Amino acid sequence: MALHVGAVTLAIVVALVPGCSSKVGFPKDQKMDVLFPPYIVPAGHGIPDGHLRPLGWQKRSSGRIRETPEMPSAHALYVKYIKNSKPVLIHAALQDVQAMTDWESDVYLKQQFGSLNVTVTIKRQALMQEPLHESHVMKFKKFLIDYRFEEWYLVTPIPKKMMTELPLPSCLRCGTFYDRLYEARLWMSSGGTASRLHSHEDHDLHCVLFGRKDFIIIDEKYRNNFNFVENYKNSGSGHSTMDVERVNMYKFAEVANTPWHHATLSSGDCILIPAGYIHQVRSYGRSLSFSILFSPSLEFDSSDCKKILSSNNEVKEEEGLTERTTLADAQYMWIDGDGHRVLSFDRMEPVLLRSTLLHLMRTKENFYLEQFEHFYNDAMKRFTTKPAAADVFQMLTSDVGRDYLTRDDITNLSDEAIMSLSRVLKYGQFPVKIKKRVEL
Repeated sequence: MALHVGAVTLAIVVALVPGCSSKVGFPKDQKMDVLFPPYIVPAGHGIPDGHLRPLGWQKRSSGRIRETPEMPSAHALYVKYIKNSKPVLIHAALQDVQAMTDWESDVYLKQQFGSLNVTVTIKRQALMQEPLHESHVMKFKKFLIDYRFEEWYLVTPIPKKMMTELPLPSCLRCGTFYDRLYEARLWMSSGGTASRLHSHEDHDLHCVLFGRKDFIIIDEKYRNNFNFVENYKNSGSGHSTMDVERVNMYKFAEVANTPWHHATLSSGDCILIPAGYIHQVRSYGRSLSFSILFSPSLEFDSSDCKKILSSNNEVKEEEGLTERTTLADAQYMWIDGDGHRVLSFDRMEPVLLRSTLLHLMRTKENFYLEQFEHFYNDAMKRFTTKPAAADVFQMLTSDVGRDYLTRDDITNLSDEAIMSLSRVLKYGQFPVKIKKRVEL
């Protein structure tokens, strides 16, 4: 309906929800024709360029990242981009994906997945203060009702039911990449949203189903220019405390000297961001995408991939097993647990626990307490009480006499240590040692 006040017409959108009170408010702007990278106008009057403007207004982009017209094979992805740590924009990467038709409607999503729990981030910001981002678990249907009006965006581990309708990119269906899948996330928002400036310690393949996403990509060697906070020492992952919407150039003066590259993704495009790269993402319109994190490795093996010829007669690798077509056909270290990010139960089993610890090392030489503590605290969130991470780690290092583990140390961990760690991860407590009674 519409209210007429003088010459001004106020559009009030009313969303009627069965069994709920009506939703009254203004939907967020869905425009996607935003100029990016921005045209920078000198501030003048002694004010630094881009002061209190969004990130990207302080210095011109150094250009686009590399681009390729189709999804590379697993081998090509490694040789051309992963090995040399080069981001790449992959055009038309999603082909013949049914979700790009079905998921265009929120009605379909609500009918098929509305009862599922998901993790939603709520942005709150007081005047002249840095924004706060709070995570909440709610029903997907509640998010779909309100996300066009509220400062909400969805970043959630993808529930298994939704995974069955999303494709596993062909380059990840075989070889080392398939064996090192870390987690899969779903992203959804409405209107213009902006992420923090952040980085991952894993490679990130991000694919857009709907909407538009602009990426600012910065080499990790410049992280000190942004007051970067690591998740743990030497992790390669973390975020900047800088407000990306209003950059204080007196506080972050080096931003003006920091080179950056850019990429714009639309429906069907994917982007590879190698581990460690700093990036910031802006989404426009009804934005819906998914990302797959897969961990760096010391070696790459694609011997299980089936080799075929592409249209230009180059060797191309496809999945060795035809059943690996959806995200649900793969195994991940972290999965959805009723809206929460949880460690896969299989990874807690003694038979896989050594490989889990080696996976966590990625390409590092040693496995330190700080890294174990980060993993342990994430894995144990479901427990109100639990052994201290330092005590559990000491249980693993007691035989080697050091405060860290090497790859050989992990490979040679005793069966007793592995069984004890498995019990802690599963049940939140050390195994009870029963002393044998000695009959006199």
